[in-house]
Amino acid sequence: TDEKWIVPHFEKMLYDNSQLVSLYSHAYQYYGDEEYARIVRETLQFIDRELTDKSGGFYSSLDADSEGVEGKFYVWTEEEIDVALGENAEIFKSYYGVTSKGNFEEKNILVKTMSLEELGEKFGMSLDKATSIVDAGKKKLMDIRADRVRPGLDDKVLTALNGLMTIAYLDAYFAFGDEAYLDKAIACGEFIAKEQIDKSGKIYRNYKDGKSTISGFLDDYSYTILAFMKLYEATFIEEWLYKAKDIKEYVIEHFSDEETKMFFYTSDEDPELIARKMEIADSAIPSSNSAMAHALFKLGQYFYDETDIARANQMFANVENEVIANPYFYSNWARLYGLMGNRFYEVAVVGADAQKKKLDLAAKYIPNKILMGGKDEGTLELLTGKLNEGSTMIYVCQNKSCQLPVTEATRAFSQMKVE
Repeated sequence: TDEKWIVPHFEKMLYDNSQLVSLYSHAYQYYGDEEYARIVRETLQFIDRELTDKSGGFYSSLDADSEGVEGKFYVWTEEEIDVALGENAEIFKSYYGVTSKGNFEEKNILVKTMSLEELGEKFGMSLDKATSIVDAGKKKLMDIRADRVRPGLDDKVLTALNGLMTIAYLDAYFAFGDEAYLDKAIACGEFIAKEQIDKSGKIYRNYKDGKSTISGFLDDYSYTILAFMKLYEATFIEEWLYKAKDIKEYVIEHFSDEETKMFFYTSDEDPELIARKMEIADSAIPSSNSAMAHALFKLGQYFYDETDIARANQMFANVENEVIANPYFYSNWARLYGLMGNRFYEVAVVGADAQKKKLDLAAKYIPNKILMGGKDEGTLELLTGKLNEGSTMIYVCQNKSCQLPVTEATRAFSQMKVE
């Protein structure tokens, strides 16, 4: 909230953290920077510690205040750190720029002032030793902080934001191969499927105290579709993909504006309003229409549904001028344009070793692809005839036309012209 990027918005929002996990996971895949990996792991530790409900879903936010003071839970005086860390306090303070004056209302927000390599050089110690001292100091302060009065918790479990968090865990799973991240994503997907979707296909927006309430809005549906599609890519369990397709069909039936091919924010089954809102511009989270256009574009690739793909193209055409004029307010639409205007790959992995090869393929950030497959051919049309007994084959396809099959991800990357 300040020009030096020191003072944060102390309120912790699920929608911020989920999107940051996805962003840093993708950045790690592209650049291989271990600092990005650290940020992902520590953010997900925070989500697990602070915002995870026993249902498998995730809470909405933590307040900024505790005891009526903004940020009190998170800031430190120099004296508190000296007492807590003893002989290692100077090293820790140097790393985080801690002073007697502080950097926020005479207290210290811990902000790194140097790299761990630079810290080691400054105090004449190895990188491992410097890292160990900083990590031990953080753990000690976390233990002390646990006894403070905690910020208030907004324990609403909102379907749309849980869709984003499911996607975040899956992005981290693809980047790092950590099965614990996949387990978290599956647990949230199962929670949404069991608790937030009724037999008619209607989605509920809110879950609290064991009860699902409030009719879902378009973002609840669109983010859930995207999450379920990504769960299919991560597991090759077709049930997730067909659930996504069912939700899409419900949206088309109950949210469509047939004149523009866009979607209203509310269902036609909800009480009639003076005017039905239509959410177009992207803001802190992608707009429900841009998310829905992504969903249609990708589902159309999986199911060879040209109608869905054409609708996604029409939706973008409706906002193309706005994207050009105000790209910062239409960033998710711009991402969709990138997918539509680039080579798009359908990558099939079929055979006994499909799960491992899938992770190999997912390790690189290649947004213009979808993954499909499994130990057998399943029911998707593109997988028909792809099983080769005794081996696991990778097929890189475009517009339903496949190149010669390969057995290694590196060769598939070459076919996709990815270094």
